[in-house]
Amino acid sequence: MAKSKLDLLLKLESDKEESLRMDYLKAQQHLQSNQQKLQGLNNFRLEYSQQLHLKGRSGLSSAGFSQYHAFIAKIEEAIRQQASTVNTAKQVVTQRKALWLKQQVKAKAVAKLIEKQAEKQA
Repeated sequence: MAKSKLDLLLKLESDKEESLRMDYLKAQQHLQSNQQKLQGLNNFRLEYSQQLHLKGRSGLSSAGFSQYHAFIAKIEEAIRQQASTVNTAKQVVTQRKALWLKQQVKAKAVAKLIEKQAEKQA
């Protein structure tokens, strides 16, 4: 192949690698954001459960107790949904990393081919 074609191929492969790297980094940020949301929900549930415990000690009506329990159940459902989102985000990070690394190998192979051709011509 002519050097200019290989240079063009290297640019295309390198650009694709950079794009996939950025996709991977965005997926990592998305995962971290979702993990923080999950942690926040877990903290909120803990605080709310502690409030229920304290109010239960000081005397809480059955209606008040039921309201606390219903709200805690909603928080726990939100936690389950967020945990599912985190698991999906982890899978996306793994997939995007694999795509990026595979493309990195391609770009390095083209660069190596250019290097070998340069050595032959020297």
